[in-house]
Amino acid sequence: MTIVPTGQYANEARGSVMQRNRKADSARMKMSLVEDICNYIRSSPSSDLSLAALERQFKVSRFTIQKSFKELMGISPRKYVEECRILLLKRNLRGGKPMPRAVYDTGYSSQSWLYGDARLKLGMSTASYRKGGDGADIHFQTAQCNMGRLLVAETTHGVCSVNIADNEELLVEALHAEYPRASIVRTDSVRKRIDAILEYFNGKKLVLPFDVDGTDFQRRVWSAILSIPYGQTRTYNEIAKLVGRPGAVRAVANACGANPVPLVIPCHRVVRKDGKIGGYGLGPEKKKALLELESKRVEHS
Repeated sequence: MTIVPTGQYANEARGSVMQRNRKADSARMKMSLVEDICNYIRSSPSSDLSLAALERQFKVSRFTIQKSFKELMGISPRKYVEECRILLLKRNLRGGKPMPRAVYDTGYSSQSWLYGDARLKLGMSTASYRKGGDGADIHFQTAQCNMGRLLVAETTHGVCSVNIADNEELLVEALHAEYPRASIVRTDSVRKRIDAILEYFNGKKLVLPFDVDGTDFQRRVWSAILSIPYGQTRTYNEIAKLVGRPGAVRAVANACGANPVPLVIPCHRVVRKDGKIGGYGLGPEKKKALLELESKRVEHS
């Protein structure tokens, strides 16, 4: 038997449904706006991306843009712009572009933006990272691994950079670009860190101390990633829920891309909801290979 509300109760029921529909429509519009802005920022990194410019571009008040971004992404539009530009800078450097050109293509007219903010533009603890690593002592070493040339760098507190490429010269150049005012020395003291990573490629679990920092949101994401067991994966959506920001899926992906110590913080274990592997700072091919490596080791254990 179906009971149909009548009179006052019917009106209240209809009002409740209409209110839920309005909230759902508002949420969809907000999500669509933020997605459009994210796409615009990523596709136009050298454009004017201030709140005033975004307001003109999308015909929406800067207050709405700021509030929607903070709610869904967990960071401000300005911070998202900077993180996107940092990722682009690292891609440019890995691609072989000289430092001045790599910086210019991110939308900045000079390299001074690397030095003006102690909040980790390229990855190091605030205590160590002052004005581009000024005063920091960084030791590094390289070795051949099954994915190319491996570079590992560390401070006295732990690993601060891990990178893999085909060209060792580009790896060293990228490290100096990350920490342009640090004292960087090649030394065999880093060998034990490299050996640990090489053993990881042979199937052993990897646990190393690291010296990195980022925004509060990035640190929460990296902490959640460290909890993913060897041989398993989590989706960007699951990580977003785990850090208390279920709508911040894109921001989670961005935090993964900003991770300066891949393998040590295993962001390759975070995949898309549709099952596809998604992006990766070292390249999607390496991400796929790492996931296959771990899966095979688990199957044979």
